[in-house]
Amino acid sequence: MPPQKSAKTLTAVPTPAATAPPDASTPATLASPDTIAAYRALYDTLGRAYWEASDINAKDTIQGARDAIYDILTDLNIAQLQANTALFLALIPRVRQTNVALGKIKDDIGSITKNINTASSVIASIAKIVSIVGKI
Repeated sequence: MPPQKSAKTLTAVPTPAATAPPDASTPATLASPDTIAAYRALYDTLGRAYWEASDINAKDTIQGARDAIYDILTDLNIAQLQANTALFLALIPRVRQTNVALGKIKDDIGSITKNINTASSVIASIAKIVSIVGKI
């Protein structure tokens, strides 16, 4: 593969590909997994074309396009991370409240149902969720 650009950080200066970093308002078309996959496929295909290019000018042209696509992909990844972080932070109170309710159901399951299999399944399922998200 041709030389790859170094990874951008969230504090990087704006690139020519985008004068401002994207945010949660990234257009749905750009945030679509299909669009991101298409950009990634194009980036990879241009990488192969770089090595097959016949002269340095063609290599420069291809690498220039790859650099722009890399910037787009990086900015889209940053936007997804920012949007997912905001959604996750907004979800934490609901997860905590639900965990409290699940703890009560777990404690009271014997009086809720007399079916031992159902009670065991409920307790096991609650225990699994709490072990996964209980530290939030």
